[in-house]
Amino acid sequence: MAGNKTLDGIRLNDIVYTARGAGAEIRQGNSHAYILNYDGLRPCPVATSTHAERMVAPWLAHATGRTKPECYEAIRRGYW
Repeated sequence: MAGNKTLDGIRLNDIVYTARGAGAEIRQGNSHAYILNYDGLRPCPVATSTHAERMVAPWLAHATGRTKPECYEAIRRGYW
């Protein structure tokens, strides 16, 4: 895999753009490339070791009230 993709092949930038479009705050992390923050939720770390379908999609679904498959498809596309 390239150095800018998750374990399941999703580009980190696509995750960041999708999360930002959903209203999440993005910050740089120390151990992880990005940390996704949303009011009232625990932060979601994102790095090349992340599996987007298992970690990011459920977090984004909980934050936005959408379904997990809908969130994963948006992450794969890179936009809502």
